[in-house]
Amino acid sequence: MSETLRKDNRKHEFMAAALELFYRKGYENTTIKDIIDELGVSKGAFYHYFESKEDIIITIATEFTRRAASIVKEIFERPGLTALEKMNLAFESLNEYKIRESEWRTKFKGAIQNDENLKLQNMIINSMKNEIRGLYAELVETGVKEGVFGDPVDSMDMAEFLLDVGFNLTGALHDLQNSYYDRENGISYEEFLERLDRKVYFYEVVLERMLQVREGKIDLRGPVMKRVRLME
Repeated sequence: MSETLRKDNRKHEFMAAALELFYRKGYENTTIKDIIDELGVSKGAFYHYFESKEDIIITIATEFTRRAASIVKEIFERPGLTALEKMNLAFESLNEYKIRESEWRTKFKGAIQNDENLKLQNMIINSMKNEIRGLYAELVETGVKEGVFGDPVDSMDMAEFLLDVGFNLTGALHDLQNSYYDRENGISYEEFLERLDRKVYFYEVVLERMLQVREGKIDLRGPVMKRVRLME
């Protein structure tokens, strides 16, 4: 079971069962009755923990995000590292977390990734950003004081922009993976890796220019390529 849902209590049993149903049937096609029938419990037991079907999937996403935020927070609080070193280590550690949680991420994305769930997707993304935006704003401010980053004018706006870049990169990688797995019009594995490397390099350069650091100082390609090769 995923680290995100590995808790020995009824609430997390609901979350694990719901995620499995959302993945198999689709979020929009799963009902609260389906969830309680899966566990053999009453409707009252469900409403003891959750207000709605939307509430349970947001809670699942929040659990994942809080674990990611705790990883970032622990790294950002380490002494003896520059802001840039902390940022690169956070990229690496978050990618390792995604590798460990690959099954969870596959099921979660499969459950909500269609046009009918755009509002829900945006709500979850905003919740994730709210959880870690402050951490990145503090890191930017630290980097400016250290002389590692250029002055961003507003650290919170820069943190928001950094997270937007991260989410855009995740979406771009997902689209590339879909192109690779498309049986009719799919690309070769070599072409997939080449496109992926170019895409991630572009985002590296964007981040370096945003933060005003020299080219080659931010490493996204190493962690991302490692995750992709391990999942192949």
